[in-house]
Amino acid sequence: PIAETMFQTDGVLTLGWFKNWHGPLRNRSLMDVDIEEVRKSLEAEDQISEAYVSRHFPHTLSIEIKERQPILVLRLGSKAGGICDWLVSSDGTMYLGTGYPPSSLALLPSLSLDGSLIRPKKEGGGFEKLVGIPTVAPLLELARREYPAVYRDWRVVSYERPNEPDPGAHISIRSGRVKSLRFFPGNYAIQMRRLDYLLLEPDMRRRSVIESIDLSHGRSVFAKL
Repeated sequence: PIAETMFQTDGVLTLGWFKNWHGPLRNRSLMDVDIEEVRKSLEAEDQISEAYVSRHFPHTLSIEIKERQPILVLRLGSKAGGICDWLVSSDGTMYLGTGYPPSSLALLPSLSLDGSLIRPKKEGGGFEKLVGIPTVAPLLELARREYPAVYRDWRVVSYERPNEPDPGAHISIRSGRVKSLRFFPGNYAIQMRRLDYLLLEPDMRRRSVIESIDLSHGRSVFAKL
């Protein structure tokens, strides 16, 4: 019989979650468990990107998983009539998160986008990946890592054709101090350096609220005070 279950993750899921998800393991032997089926079922969970399942004889089942990390929260109406918060990972996966402290989710910016970009899965149960997010994600990750004071003020993120080369493609961010920020989808390091430099200018530092800053036009930066 399985006497021990080893469970490792780089995220928030727990051994208790696995036992509840998989069902009772008591009185089952290692050979009773189809480890390939368990792996595929785990990876079918949108919160999990990769899973590794193995047997360690005589009586240990080993589970190792890698979880997607949320970067945005998308609030949608539910069929029951309420509001449901969907988490969005850097690859565009939308999922209902399990195990996250509410305090950590409260720090994530919200996502606002055209409803036509949200497509239900054909087999039901959730939504297809959001196509534009992999282009937007590096901006959020850069800001969170290198400009935390700026990032903490970002509240709502939206985008328009981020994978297209046309001049109208952009990412918009609403924040507390700068009401409207606009980025071009690419060269984020340069745009963030320009933003950081601009916010340190004496005229900017004296203002508690700035109407808009547009960094999407190459070397030209447009600010409305």
